Amino acid sequence: MSATTTTLVTGASRRIGRALAEACLARGERVVAHRRREDAVPEPYPAPVDAWCWDMQEPLAELPAQPIDHLILSASLFERGHAWNALSADAGAGSASADERERFARQLQVNLLAPWELAVRLHARRPLRSVVMLLDTYLDRSFPGHAAYQVSRAAGAGLVRALAAELAPCRVNAVAPGTVLPSVRDPAQRAEQEDAIKARTLLGRIGAVEDVVDAAMYLRDAPYVTGEILRVDGGRFKL
Repeated sequence: MSATTTTLVTGASRRIGRALAEACLARGERVVAHRRREDAVPEPYPAPVDAWCWDMQEPLAELPAQPIDHLILSASLFERGHAWNALSADAGAGSASADERERFARQLQVNLLAPWELAVRLHARRPLRSVVMLLDTYLDRSFPGHAAYQVSRAAGAGLVRALAAELAPCRVNAVAPGTVLPSVRDPAQRAEQEDAIKARTLLGRIGAVEDVVDAAMYLRDAPYVTGEILRVDGGRFKL
């Protein structure tokens, strides 16, 4: 890729999104680094980036000014909610049902509607070369308290396939990572969590951020791959 290639990475301030932005910078590309708020300034990148701010829970007011070649959709929202079989018929203000409905709407907005709007509007302005979306290996498995998130990710898988058909010849694919970053900070709890994941993974180990970045960059650049969802989870659900 040349220095004239421009990649927009959503959620580029931290975790996997930041690693993806840095991978593009390492290739000498121009990176438009999305973050939610203007005042949430991230740690310096290893090379200059163009910042672009958008709270994805809000309507998309305007596109980034830069012409975009590749779009990597890394930003997402996860909120633990209620088990649906524990909800009551009461959906009034302050009820668990109303709370879950609002949570569901937020996750659908950030994980589905905002990526859809950004992709189609960018492509309408200037055809994109590729779109890569980060999903989750749990996209087709649901657990109590996580159902709203899981549904939003399953819908994201459908979005990828629909965009691949609608935006062709732009290539649209997704990576569905397993656990590559711990969700708990306490060292003892983290070790327990990692041991449990290893026991349910064919490769017997936790993945690395680099595994996800490599998969995303492969899909971004693969010239004859579209509409695919690549799991990077070490065979998590193959046991």
